[in-house]
Amino acid sequence: MFVENDRLSYTVLYANEKVIDVSPLGLTVDSVDLGYRTNIIGAGQLSSLNERYTVFGNHPSAVSHANEASIPCESAGRKFNLIIRVYDDGVALRYTIPVGTRYVNGESTSWNLPGSTSKIAWSGFSQSYEEYSHVTPLSEIPEGQPVMGPLTFEIAGKYLSISEADCVNFSDMSFMKRDHVLKAYFPFAKDGWKFETLAGNVPGVADGSYKGQKVTPWRTTIIAKNLNDLLNSDLLTNVCPAPKQGRDFSWVRPGRCLWQWWSIGAPQFEDQTNWYDAAARLKWEYYLVDDGWRDWRKDGKDQWTLLKEVIDYGKKVGVQSIVWVDSKECRNAIDRRKYLERIKALGAVGIKIDFIPDATADIMNWYAGTMEDCAELKLLLNFHGSVKPTGLRRTYPNDITREAVRGNEYQISRYNRAMPFQHYVSLPFTRLMAGPADITPVILNPEELISKRYTWANEFAQAIVFLSPVTHFCDQYKFYLESPMFDLFQTIPTVWDETKVLPCTSMGEVVGIARRKGNTWWIGVINGETERIVKIPLSFLSKKTEAILIRDTQSNTAVDRETRTLSPGDTLTIKLAPGGGFVARTGL
Repeated sequence: MFVENDRLSYTVLYANEKVIDVSPLGLTVDSVDLGYRTNIIGAGQLSSLNERYTVFGNHPSAVSHANEASIPCESAGRKFNLIIRVYDDGVALRYTIPVGTRYVNGESTSWNLPGSTSKIAWSGFSQSYEEYSHVTPLSEIPEGQPVMGPLTFEIAGKYLSISEADCVNFSDMSFMKRDHVLKAYFPFAKDGWKFETLAGNVPGVADGSYKGQKVTPWRTTIIAKNLNDLLNSDLLTNVCPAPKQGRDFSWVRPGRCLWQWWSIGAPQFEDQTNWYDAAARLKWEYYLVDDGWRDWRKDGKDQWTLLKEVIDYGKKVGVQSIVWVDSKECRNAIDRRKYLERIKALGAVGIKIDFIPDATADIMNWYAGTMEDCAELKLLLNFHGSVKPTGLRRTYPNDITREAVRGNEYQISRYNRAMPFQHYVSLPFTRLMAGPADITPVILNPEELISKRYTWANEFAQAIVFLSPVTHFCDQYKFYLESPMFDLFQTIPTVWDETKVLPCTSMGEVVGIARRKGNTWWIGVINGETERIVKIPLSFLSKKTEAILIRDTQSNTAVDRETRTLSPGDTLTIKLAPGGGFVARTGL
């Protein structure tokens, strides 16, 4: 960090190579640009962190080991600190907000990408992060338009991913490109916002403060020498607060979830027992009662009475219930708490909140309050039509998954929508870098795969490639119960003990991931637009093992299933059609 040409600036070096060129820093408050003509007014206060905590996802625990410097600065009479934290796999920075700040106008924090940047994964602008993801040269990102993070780029064989973390009382950050510079931009507060903070300031509860001072969210840069290290990074959760001291989240249980809306439409009361029975046959933990239950009426009973009846039936067959709600029914804190308490009293274990307004600072406060309410009430939480996560699932592990993604809702015949192949093989490097995504994988209905010939192997592999600790499988249950992969549906995990990105992976072209749960390995490969042959070395296996292999066939709605012995010295050779895939599970 230094001052150059009157501008507070920074660069980032990794293995003695510059991966971020000279880039501006600064926050503008009350029309004062704190990054302009900035004076460093004292020695930085140094500290270090060495923490380990549990996490639901690519692995069961994360290590946060970092050095931190808090550097006192002054600009135009406004005092603030620039806080920089350095990890082995990246850097994060944030600003303290000067005392008395009334208005946040904008931010100058930027990432100046070197000329050696070869390709970049990015997503178009969308209020709910539901635009396509792409992998292109940097020059193909539109100029002067917001693009949604995270963004991942390749620089001379290294990979960087930029985003934000611990966003509570700030508007959501996107990026604006000018030439080869990506600048922080607030699409939902273009002219800034009145700065207000959450009341209470309870230690361990997300409230937009750090060490007793109000701060901006962290601006994060993950740096990795390969895609395996990139996708296994925990930097975004590492910089977020631990849960409130003494709070127990042992009740949070990952699992598989069946739901009706995607395949059938609004759930019908009379049909609900069939869905719970199917979830039980699949050995799945959850069923989601989605939009439509609020219209139920029968024999003089209202929707709440009928909802309790189906929840009670689910308990009888060993399936827990998650319930959908429109956010407008719980927009203010009092109404929200009453609504959530009512859902909890009915016996549901989770809530899916949909149709959430633009991610302004006020709405980001609403997200934080909702996570806190659900933590207190022991409710799992799935935000839909929402903003991206920013690592706060460390603070609130009950924030188990969220949408903020163009998922299989856009591969659906009743809206005449089909998803391009490249989108899925770009997603692991865009939205999924922010955290779990409710993509609602695994379409098997042949009628839904006519418009775009994704294969059944690709569809099942999505449940391995795309992380969601509660995974909502989108299709009608009969396609799973009658599937040649039925036994795999019964056993697939949703959180993992180990994750390896396979060497065949190339951003925007093909993604292969091997994940271990206990002694069992699962391999998922999804292909993009081009037919290809990939090789999968099995050196991650610890011993010889029996395995089930699922390959593409001539028909995209059938699979070639094989059982064979695999050894650590073997290499699998897989032919992939456009939109094709491959699945393997060890241990029979």
